[in-house]
Amino acid sequence: MAPWQRTGQYVSGHAAVVLAAGMSRRLGRPKQWLQVNGESLLRRAARLASETDPDVLIVLTPQGPAFGPELAGLRAVQVQNPTPGLGVGSSLLLAAPHLGTARQVLVLVCDQPRLHAAHLRALLDAAASTPCHCAATLEGGVPGSPAVVPAAWFNDLPQSGSEHGFGRRLRQTPGVALCASDVCLRDIDNPDDLRAASAAGWIDTPPQ
Repeated sequence: MAPWQRTGQYVSGHAAVVLAAGMSRRLGRPKQWLQVNGESLLRRAARLASETDPDVLIVLTPQGPAFGPELAGLRAVQVQNPTPGLGVGSSLLLAAPHLGTARQVLVLVCDQPRLHAAHLRALLDAAASTPCHCAATLEGGVPGSPAVVPAAWFNDLPQSGSEHGFGRRLRQTPGVALCASDVCLRDIDNPDDLRAASAAGWIDTPPQ
């Protein structure tokens, strides 16, 4: 898998799936509510995904009404995951029925505060240029999130769910385009990540 260079065109006819149903147990607070310039990470991820003009935008959240208002004004399908503890695979399974006729699916998480729409478009462009129709963010020399995968992959997900999503399959698929981001796309998974992101100015300082 060789790093890919952007050519300026990206595929249409795609769906976007925002994975935001995690319970944030390691962080100790819901990461969906952390903010960048006054905008929650949940809404920011959904908005960036919408800027790629997907046929359908699917946002996975925990159960409960609290997250719905964050998606107001966005053309998004909110899907609540009643069992997020089963792993990211459970959210992908719930997203599958909503993909419609999309050929590719842009999959992203909500806890990368420096993610921008240009990187998402680069991934879509790269996926359109490869025989396997896959692209992933270059992260430590291996495919990471966000990524673009064929919609058909959702049909092969284990029905029991999985905490690994498509990571293993991306690593095993020949020809995946790897796209390096021009900024650090570090996730916020634990208190140390939160302190580092706050100190760097990547997110608004959260209340104690």
